Amino acid sequence: MNYFIYITCGLFMVICQTTVIPRLAFVGYLFDLVLPVVIYLAAFRPLREALPFTVFLGVLMDNLSGGPFGLYLTSYVWLFIAARAAATVVRAENPIMIVLILIGAVATQNALFFAILGASGLGYFSGSFALRVVTEQIGWVLLVGPFLAWGIRAAHRYSSKRARRTTIGSAPN
Repeated sequence: MNYFIYITCGLFMVICQTTVIPRLAFVGYLFDLVLPVVIYLAAFRPLREALPFTVFLGVLMDNLSGGPFGLYLTSYVWLFIAARAAATVVRAENPIMIVLILIGAVATQNALFFAILGASGLGYFSGSFALRVVTEQIGWVLLVGPFLAWGIRAAHRYSSKRARRTTIGSAPN
């Protein structure tokens, strides 16, 4: 049941990011919507549940994006490792900490993207452009990030309660 929730949340974020968000005129540079899912999995789920799904999301985004293959996979795996390490040091249940981890993840992912795309010769990005993109994405994280993290966590709690009720209800008397 957990994998169903992860796949549903992940695919919903991928569909929103690739089809809905580019059509909205007021959204300039929105952060990667799959990042909150990766951060949630890294911070709150066991490694055996979280890592395969993180790799799946990375490969899926690599196939759907126009960038070099492995760009999203690399960023998601490294951000997964960093968020997992951060969750062992700080109290990740605190919503402020989740937002701070998301801000760090957005900044790190953008630095990685700009470095890889600049090194591969697929684009030149000035410092002012990069600063503008990262600043706008951090603003979006501050506005949207807590709601996304809360929604993913609420969906998981609901599915866990439902699974427990189903298990308890089907037990022989």
